[in-house]
This record gives sequence, structure tokens and C-alpha cells, in this order.
Amino acid sequence: MIDIHNHLLINVDDGPKSRTETIDLLKQAEESGITDIICTPHHHSGTYITPADVVKEKLAEVEGIIAEENINVKVHPGQEIRINDELIDELRSGAALTLAGSKYILIEFSFTELREDVDEVFTALKELGLTPIIAHPERCQPLVRNESILARLINDGALAQVTAASVCGEFGSDLQENSLQLIEKGLIHIVASDAHHAEYRPFMSKEAFDIIENELGKTYADKMKQTAKEVLNSSL
Repeated sequence: MIDIHNHLLINVDDGPKSRTETIDLLKQAEESGITDIICTPHHHSGTYITPADVVKEKLAEVEGIIAEENINVKVHPGQEIRINDELIDELRSGAALTLAGSKYILIEFSFTELREDVDEVFTALKELGLTPIIAHPERCQPLVRNESILARLINDGALAQVTAASVCGEFGSDLQENSLQLIEKGLIHIVASDAHHAEYRPFMSKEAFDIIENELGKTYADKMKQTAKEVLNSSL
């Protein structure tokens, strides 16, 4: 499995605070069958600013840990970017990153409100040859209340990623039901962990895919796993 959204880097956001916590997450990922992790620290989310040079420096630290601990997982650079006024300029300057150098970029919305310029920003991203992947729309209240907005963005070329814990019911049964419905309607394309901590916010991708297979069928799970592979393997 490929994980395209998580918080694995040490002391950059609300993810792990120590080497030990990162090792726990890496071993958990390996044990669950994840082979590649695109590390996506928060960027422009609240007080978290994690530009490309910091991501690459911290990624090298994790690569060293992987080698020392002989963990069979590969890590790649990325960001979870809260949509913001500097996004396009930062992509041009290199301060903002796509996912593993691909044509895909992970975009987060506020959980409580949508910017009025979302369509304009997404159009600008497409003009740069990029495909936005909307992070956890099942947790974004404006999209939950008005599913047609998400459907329109998807119809215009965006993809969407559901959090594994949402599918597993960790955020409540209503959110779990909505997540499965979005998948069934074709409004979700990828499952990702959004892991932060091995105990409190763990990798749950395997468990999520088991639920999807049981509730919706193996075809849905296989298609989303394949889409994650395509994200990792694409290039600009």
C-alpha cells in the first residue's frame, strides 16, 4: 500500500515529537503492509509553516532512521497545504511541494468554511499542470453540508482523499457512514492514514480497506489502492 497523507516528520507540526515516536509509526506502517509513505507535514495550517527545505531536511532525518532500524519502508517528500494566498507563488518558487514530485498536490480546506476563490485557485493549479487532491472532505463541514460543491470540484478534475480513521468509525458512526457513501458515489479516490502517532492517531489503512471491501466490495478498495500508486509514480 501507498500512504499519501500523514504526519511522520519529527517536530515540524502536530506529529511525532521524538525519534522513538517516529520509529513506532514507521514500524506500524511496515507491519500493516505500507511500502511507501509520502510525508505531508502541515503547511500554512494555523501556526504550522513547513517549507520545502524543512521538509527535505526532516525527510533525510527519517531516511537515516529507516536505514539504522532496517525498516522496509520508503519515504517521499510532500506537504498538506492549507489553501492560501501564497500557494501559486510558492509552487513556482519551490517553497511548496507536490506529492513525491508528482503532478498531484494535497490541498486542505478549513474544516469550518470555504474560501470564495477555491475554483480560481484550482484553475490556476491546473494551468500549472497539477491535479489537486482534496484532503479529508468528509471532515470539512461546508462540503458535508453541500455535497454538490465537492462533486463539482471532482467533475472539474480534482481528486479527493478520505482518512482511514473516518472509514473505521473513529470519528463517529455518522462520519463513517458519510465516508462510505462518498466512496460509493465516486467522490473519494484514495484512502490515506493521516497518521500522527502510533497510539493516538495510528496508521489504519489496512483496517479501512477491510471495511470498504466488506461494505462496498473489493473493486472499490483495489481501485483506490491503484490510484495511490499512480500518484506516487506520476511525474511532472
